Formats: sequence, structure tokens, C-alpha cells
Amino acid sequence: RSLSVGNSFSQDALMFCHDIAAADGIEWETVNLVVGGCELHRHWQYWTENDPHYSLEINGKWVRNEVTIKEMLENGIYDIVTTQQASHFSGRPETYFPYVVDLCKVFREYQPDARLYLQETWAYEWDSTQGAFPHYHNDQREMYDRLKIAYAAAAIAVDAKIIPTGDVIQYFREEVPGYDYRNGGESLNRDGFHLSIPCGRYINSAVWYSVLFDADIRGNSFVPEGMDAGQVKGIQEQIYAYLHR
Repeated sequence: RSLSVGNSFSQDALMFCHDIAAADGIEWETVNLVVGGCELHRHWQYWTENDPHYSLEINGKWVRNEVTIKEMLENGIYDIVTTQQASHFSGRPETYFPYVVDLCKVFREYQPDARLYLQETWAYEWDSTQGAFPHYHNDQREMYDRLKIAYAAAAIAVDAKIIPTGDVIQYFREEVPGYDYRNGGESLNRDGFHLSIPCGRYINSAVWYSVLFDADIRGNSFVPEGMDAGQVKGIQEQIYAYLHR
């Protein structure tokens, strides 16, 4: 079981995780607490106020609203707990602290045996109109470079591992044929910042599965609706190559 205290970017991550794992004979229950656009400081606020601000999703599907972090931390045992910064603050290290440290202390208090991860989110598409993009001079590479530094510092501070989604998405954009959107390739975003459905979300879920289970994604038989087996195979090969280079 995994618990994610997240936002719409954790929705992008977890959409296909249960299905990918099931295709390899693994039962993985993904529990996701969602508040759209939620930053680390608001997660901390909602914790301290025991605010039922969250929607609960299990295995990529909505279950109910008005859920608290405490309720789900007390809801059985988790093997993995994850969180992340909101994308608009992702490249601003000062926005992570002290909130990521405080939250991770809570996670460890309630789930002492769980492995702790930060999902490294991704940079916006080069032509994104998202309101925070000007903070990064509307430069995808600048945003990526800055968020990578910020997540690395946060992970060290809380002794957590990173799920390198941002790295893999940028690798596809810059090095994998067919995904250079600026030059006519497929965009991995559906609106300039959320991941595309199904391809971007599949890549994200496949990265999570590969990292959290130390699994070889190659040959996994799950194919999302809207994709074909050939494209999935190619993506699996590229994810494996990136994570093992």
C-alpha cells in the first residue's frame, strides 16, 4: 500500500500504477489524498487544523470527499508514503521549508516502517500559459534545472528518496524521437502543465512502478486505452534505459 499526500500531479502519477502492478501479479493499493494545486505549506496547514479538505482516490478512482491526512495515516499500514511540492513552486527551494520537514516527521511518526519518497514533478511545456511559468522566464529548461535542485535539497533534508518523474519527462522531450513537441513531436502535456492522457500519465505511472518496486518495466503487458502495444514497448525500453544508465 502507498499513501500520497498530493494534488493533481499525484493524480497524474497514480492513474495506471495499480494496473501496471497487477499485470505483473502484484497487488498494489494506491491511496491518494488530493487538493488541486496544493502546496506543501497548505498540506501542513491542513494537517495542523485537521482540515477535511482532501478528496480520496484509491487505485486511480475517486472514492469520497472531506478526508483528513490524519484519518488516512491511521488507516492501516503503508509500505510507502509520498508527497511533492505544487508545480508552480517546484523550482523555488525556499517554499519547501520548513513544511516538507515537518510533514515528513508526521509521516514517520504515524508510519514508522514506510519508505518515504518525494515525487520530483516536471517542467511545463515550452508554450505553457500557466500563470507561474513567467517566474521561470517561460523557459522549460530553466524550470527543470531549478526544480531538480530544489527537490534534491528537500530529499536530503528529510532523508527521502526521489521518484524522478521530472527527469524522465525531460529526457523524453529532449532525447527520445517523437516527443520533441517544439519541433512537431507529441506533447506529454494536455494543457501545458498536466500530463497527457494516456501517454504522459502512463510514463509517470511506469516510472513510479519501476522505482518503488525496483522492477524491470520491460515486457509489462498493461496497455492503456488509447495506446498501442508498440508505443508502450518503446516507452518501457526508454524508461528502463534512462533509469539504468
